[in-house]
Amino acid sequence: MNITRISRYVVAEVGWSWLAVTVVLLVVLLTNRLIRFLADAASGDIPANLLFTLLGLKALANLGTVLPASFFLAIVMAMGRLYRDSEMAALAACGVGPRELCRALLLLAVPLALLVGYLSLVFGPWAEGTAQRIVAEAQQSNRLQGVRPGRFLDLGAGSAVAYVASIDAEGIMHGIFARAEQDGQPVLIAAARARREVDPETGARFLVLLNGQRYQGVPGQRAWRVIRFGQHGLSLGGSEPAQFSAARDGLTSWQLWHSEDRAAWAQLQWRLSMPLVTLVLTLFALPLSKSAPRDGRYAKLLSAVLVYVLYFNLLKVAQGLLSQGRYPVGLGLWWVHALMLGAALAALQLRFQILHRVPVGSGRRR
Repeated sequence: MNITRISRYVVAEVGWSWLAVTVVLLVVLLTNRLIRFLADAASGDIPANLLFTLLGLKALANLGTVLPASFFLAIVMAMGRLYRDSEMAALAACGVGPRELCRALLLLAVPLALLVGYLSLVFGPWAEGTAQRIVAEAQQSNRLQGVRPGRFLDLGAGSAVAYVASIDAEGIMHGIFARAEQDGQPVLIAAARARREVDPETGARFLVLLNGQRYQGVPGQRAWRVIRFGQHGLSLGGSEPAQFSAARDGLTSWQLWHSEDRAAWAQLQWRLSMPLVTLVLTLFALPLSKSAPRDGRYAKLLSAVLVYVLYFNLLKVAQGLLSQGRYPVGLGLWWVHALMLGAALAALQLRFQILHRVPVGSGRRR
């Protein structure tokens, strides 16, 4: 029997399962993200028209983590089907052992590891940083566009907060109440109307209150100043947008490399771990998927999920300890990969006696 043809057959079986599992995991992930974004849009934190843009960027940012998991589960499911239909027994009768199957799986795993490395180190951080920048700029530029009657609004100028009772068709706000601070004292302002204005010369942005009263003083004391005004302006933080500072997962790998922060190095090692996770889980999948024909296609799926959860939780714990300086940076997350690789090789030897080149379908059923 032609081993190349068998390799193509195994790759096709795993590839279709991988595509299906990836779609399912992405749908679950994006549904969770969509719920969060809808809550943020309802509270006015992000504009509704950016929902699907942010959703797409988040999907791209998380591909580097989703693909190793989906590939691992796809191998277990595909191999489980081959065991269920006794195809593994037929392959073993033709002299096809676990080494040949491992080589076939590596035809997918190695290119996938390279793709995951690019997504994790380059494309994913770009997508995450772009999403963070879009949210920051939207919150900065649309601070008043997202205001709704009956809600408090952060004006972005110190601790200034305003409440709007209603807004007419021309965008004029009615029933304004605002709180600010001046010289360390609270200032309360009530106005009948308000509008937003931009200084044509400086570009400074203001909330202009019309026909109101201004109260300044210290609660519990009688020294209060009351001023009636026809027009009063509240600054909205100036014309220039606030300096954007990306969170650590939105920084480029080059920035993390040149950082002296241990947490940045831990984040960089997490990104470098994703290609290794892909290869280690591939080795783990073959012995994990071995089952009797009557066990069914999904017999080992729970075990695969537990192995995946254990692996990623160990990586997360190691990342946290590394960020806190509990052990040297040089040790990093590599000890987790070494531990899991040793477990995968031990499982291969235990299930298939791979060092003795025993066919994959032979031996006692477990």
